[in-house]
Amino acid sequence: MINDYSDNVIQESLKQLKVLNHNAREEYVNKLLDYYSGNNTSEYINSKFDLDAFMEVPPYEANITKKFINKMSRIYTVGAARNVNKKYDTLTTLKNAKMKHIERMTRLVGTIATRIMYVDGDMPYFDYQPIYYFHPFFGYDPFKPTAITYPLMNYTVDSTNIDSCQYIHWNEVEYIIFDENGTILEQKEHNYGTLPFVFTHREHQCDSFFVEGANDIMSANEHINITMTEMQLGLRFQMFGQPVVSGADLGNRQRFGSDVILELPDGASYDIKSPSGDINKVIENVKFQMELVAQNNHLSVQFAQDGGETPSGIALKIKDLESFEDYQDDLALWTQYEHEMYQVERKIAQTLGIGMPEALKLDFNEPEYPMTVQDQIALDNHRLSLGLMSKAELMVEYNKDLTIEEANAKLTANQALIEPQDDNSQV
Repeated sequence: MINDYSDNVIQESLKQLKVLNHNAREEYVNKLLDYYSGNNTSEYINSKFDLDAFMEVPPYEANITKKFINKMSRIYTVGAARNVNKKYDTLTTLKNAKMKHIERMTRLVGTIATRIMYVDGDMPYFDYQPIYYFHPFFGYDPFKPTAITYPLMNYTVDSTNIDSCQYIHWNEVEYIIFDENGTILEQKEHNYGTLPFVFTHREHQCDSFFVEGANDIMSANEHINITMTEMQLGLRFQMFGQPVVSGADLGNRQRFGSDVILELPDGASYDIKSPSGDINKVIENVKFQMELVAQNNHLSVQFAQDGGETPSGIALKIKDLESFEDYQDDLALWTQYEHEMYQVERKIAQTLGIGMPEALKLDFNEPEYPMTVQDQIALDNHRLSLGLMSKAELMVEYNKDLTIEEANAKLTANQALIEPQDDNSQV
């Protein structure tokens, strides 16, 4: 017997999802994902050109969105160290790789939901499923969902039937799978005692649960695709001079070429008109658009023809100062998300009889800037002179396969080789 709560939830979910499936957000998220993946981006500029244009040249499909998003997503560039226990380590071997993707998708879309799942088997593990299209339900806190509904992949027997959709509703007690008519297909308590989802946002929320995604990057990508397509069309039709004949009957069109002598009637004239378009200005416009969106996101771009020497680590840090400030803000945000995710993992583990400590010890591995040999030597000597690290620890830093004991033994052996020997021992 379906209880009133389930029936009301399903009806509300269907109502909201029907709106969601036809509103701008779904189209907006689809477009962001398309530009990131580089798929089907030509359909967004088709209306800007005559249909015959793409018979002459293919539409230009640059993928600066993925490049910018990946460059901006730096929290999980070198992963994070989570100090819990050995069992947790075995359950989360894929977590850093998954979180890198989740960070990028959050940066792209603005707000996503991530389902935390325990996958059983010979080698059980936690998995993390990002969800881009969903409807949240709220209690007293308008920024903290208490339930979520989202469409499932097509589970129909007939794989060609794309009209039949299924949805799933999760709350802190149970999950319910139902079809587009509201018919319940499965209903089961999960016993987690919490909603097994974490919601991540590209920045702190202001007056809405959902945060806007990378609008500026996507828009710049679209403008660049239009501009470059225009340029390719221009090159197609104007790369070579256009022959022009006046005062002659062109009914019997003659072949043009450097090896052909034209026969023109008296009074006729022949000329070649050169195109007036400036390709360099088009290229400079594209570079300007890329540089502008890069500056807006505290990034820098370098084009291949720019050349120049590779800057040192110190120079890069100075140049990257604004981006580093963004990184610190993001670090605080993703630290919060990591702790929220751990509490969900912990409650799921408890239902399976797996013990985990109450608190997570977390340390993000910050990306390192390249340094010159001289800068690295100076830094190493500085750390050694202040007692910030030992010689053995420095050796392990350069050779991760060594233990501290092995490093000390190697240092002792090396020292013996360089110490001056007793004169009596010399031959």
